[in-house]
Amino acid sequence: MARERRGRGQVTSLRRRAAERIESRAFVQREAEHFVRRLMALVGALILLTCAGATAFTAFERESWWQGFQHSVDTIATIGSISHPRTLGGEVTELVLIGLGLGTLIYVLVTAAELFVAGELFGVVEVRRMQRRIEALTDHYLICGFGRVGHAVARDLIDAGVPFVVVDENPDVREDMEEMNLLHIDGRGSDDETLKQAGIDRARAVIACVDSDAENVFITLTARGLRPDIEIVARAAQESSEPKLLRAGANDIVSPYRASGHAMARLALSSDSRTREATAAG
Repeated sequence: MARERRGRGQVTSLRRRAAERIESRAFVQREAEHFVRRLMALVGALILLTCAGATAFTAFERESWWQGFQHSVDTIATIGSISHPRTLGGEVTELVLIGLGLGTLIYVLVTAAELFVAGELFGVVEVRRMQRRIEALTDHYLICGFGRVGHAVARDLIDAGVPFVVVDENPDVREDMEEMNLLHIDGRGSDDETLKQAGIDRARAVIACVDSDAENVFITLTARGLRPDIEIVARAAQESSEPKLLRAGANDIVSPYRASGHAMARLALSSDSRTREATAAG
């Protein structure tokens, strides 16, 4: 008993560490995207400030805009290769560029260094690569939910050689999706933006197979609202959920428990008939 408890404890610990690693990767991706947005905003502000300085130098120093742009870059980068302005307006522009431009430039460099040193760039590259692959898909399937039913659906689609994207927000299944090298998006299938990222506008069908019937209803409503013509196959664990899914817009309803019951009954009946035939022949 003690050995079994230790074994269960080790398995639980391994699962916990795996979930923590998956969560950390997701956190890295979110933080990386935040870093990139901040870096792009800073670069945009720096470019805008440089162009404004170039325009000011052109007006005050009677220079061409290109000469004013060079003067502005020289001032912000503190190179000092261009002579000081001759007019009061040019001197004020130089002071403003030194105060604002140099600080912004340093902030850009610090943010870029933090992005690389902290390893955040790898999360961004992974997310961007995944999104580009999804954007290249057409006539694919969306599997909303990667539980037991979602796993089975994914394996069948892989065997059929059909492209698909998995949508699931559960961190416990991300490792399985990565091991199977599946295209996936972290999010809820009932969220408009998540389905748009998964390419519902180019998809052939949506398969709503989350463990919750209520969530499958919301997924069906959302998908039908975004694509009135798309095929929707929904999972229903309870018979009472089937009419709700149909009203929500599902084209077909599948009950795994009913289907498995029918399959077991067919196998039992066929086995019984074979036994009777064998008895009669004997």
